[in-house]
Amino acid sequence: MSEPTAITAYPIMQRSTLDNLLSDLGFETYQHLLNLFEQELIQLHLNLQTAVEQQQYQDINDVTHILKNTAALYGAERLSKSACLVYQIEIGQAFIPQTQQLMAILVETLSVFNVHIHSLVE
Repeated sequence: MSEPTAITAYPIMQRSTLDNLLSDLGFETYQHLLNLFEQELIQLHLNLQTAVEQQQYQDINDVTHILKNTAALYGAERLSKSACLVYQIEIGQAFIPQTQQLMAILVETLSVFNVHIHSLVE
């Protein structure tokens, strides 16, 4: 498994992935999907926070499964890689600390994407 600090080598927002989405989908669809992605991240963060507080390992696993794929689709590479790491952890290992790191990365990703989404409106 990677060291926790190695995850920072991955970009929070992979611009080339977003550029490809914009090119393939057009501006209106791109903007709409990014808004949906932001809403989904907010909901997944709440779900993950509750699961960690209650130590519901299956719920954590379910959220990380969604995150690893969805984040990759939108170029949120650091979030995707972090979710992959948590998804692969055996229950009883460093599950909660790794999940807390994932939540911090999720918040950081939300912030970066929020700025990007609002820049589209201006």
